[in-house]
Amino acid sequence: MDAQDNILYIGKSINIKKRIDQHFKTGRKRMLASFEKLKIKKLHTELEALLLESQEIKRYTPRYNRRLRRSRNSFSIFQKVNKYSYLVYYVAETNPSSLLNFMGKRQALSFLGRLSNRFTLCEKLNGLDFSTKSCFKYQLKSCNGACVGKESVDSYNQRFEESLSSLFELPTNCNLVFREGKLETHLTISNNQLSQFGVKGKSEYPIEFSSYDEMRIIITYQKKNPKKLLSMQPHSKNTHK
Repeated sequence: MDAQDNILYIGKSINIKKRIDQHFKTGRKRMLASFEKLKIKKLHTELEALLLESQEIKRYTPRYNRRLRRSRNSFSIFQKVNKYSYLVYYVAETNPSSLLNFMGKRQALSFLGRLSNRFTLCEKLNGLDFSTKSCFKYQLKSCNGACVGKESVDSYNQRFEESLSSLFELPTNCNLVFREGKLETHLTISNNQLSQFGVKGKSEYPIEFSSYDEMRIIITYQKKNPKKLLSMQPHSKNTHK
């Protein structure tokens, strides 16, 4: 914090002194010139720290936390069936029925573009190509022609379902438990979004600034630490621990 108690930066570290030294080495001298106070919150597990860091950055939007600092989701990815019975994605302003939430429209469209490329989905059907006839990628032979009825609905929708299942490597609604030493970090996922987390007997946090960031943190952590996943139990989306 600076002299007026404005939060300059939020971060997690096992060794605070070493982390501050790294800021000096990576050109954070401007931030450190304003630095007056240091507030420390002791946490219990790495996953708890990662998730709380993400939430606190969104809450306080520190000047020097560029990553993950916006506090509101403005656009999301949704799915629907179009008038020709093809399953399609689309980007619109966030509401409770969204699949994935993003901090801006550009981020959502960019993600949808990568997803379309990966599963050979039609960019015109997904609202990324505004051609009046076939999409541009059909001309390049990298689209199978759903945009002009050349690909069967069943074939296209099967690939769409594969893309949908790839969005999350976790059930839509589930409770997860990760063990770090003797401590257990509990997570509640509802409608493809983290809704609550905490360490058993130590802490509990509701998610106030929901976004895809938290899901990305969980998936990355699980991939790096597969043996720490103690349990995964599906639940209805209205269930809370």
